[in-house]
Amino acid sequence: MVRAALLMFVWLAALAPGSAVADQSAPLSLLPAAPAIIGDQVPQDELAAKPVVVTFFASWCPPCTDEFKALNAVRATYPAEKATIVAVNLFEKWGGKDNPARMAKFLRRTKPDFYVVKGNKQIAKAFGDIERIPSLVVYDPKGKEIWRFVHLRGAKKMSATAEEIQAALDKAVMPGT
Repeated sequence: MVRAALLMFVWLAALAPGSAVADQSAPLSLLPAAPAIIGDQVPQDELAAKPVVVTFFASWCPPCTDEFKALNAVRATYPAEKATIVAVNLFEKWGGKDNPARMAKFLRRTKPDFYVVKGNKQIAKAFGDIERIPSLVVYDPKGKEIWRFVHLRGAKKMSATAEEIQAALDKAVMPGT
């Protein structure tokens, strides 16, 4: 009897409205608490009801520069009211050294037209144990992951292109395309 009740509870919990969406968008819920590197922190309402692009970067990473250029190009087609873009800084102290001047130079060079925040181990883990940069994830308006790029060691392809990111966003707003 107890086992049947437990199984019924688990089954009903799985069917509860919004439970799948909440689990899928859980990584996004961590972003508003991340400290802004430039501009503002990410408001919670920027992460709902529209596609979200999250990229992971470091200022010392050459492919990250190219990816920021691609994201700025995407911003022209997908302005802030149509999609949210968040860059999360990870592994900045790689080699044990913090270099604020290097970050400032990177931001002057790339001129990001999107949120740029400081990440941490909890954020990296929540987004799928991010261990490589650049890594980029696209979510649909319901918070479901629909596309991911990870720069793999030794790969010829170093970063996501504007065309790939735009295609993922197009898919996010028009599922089935």
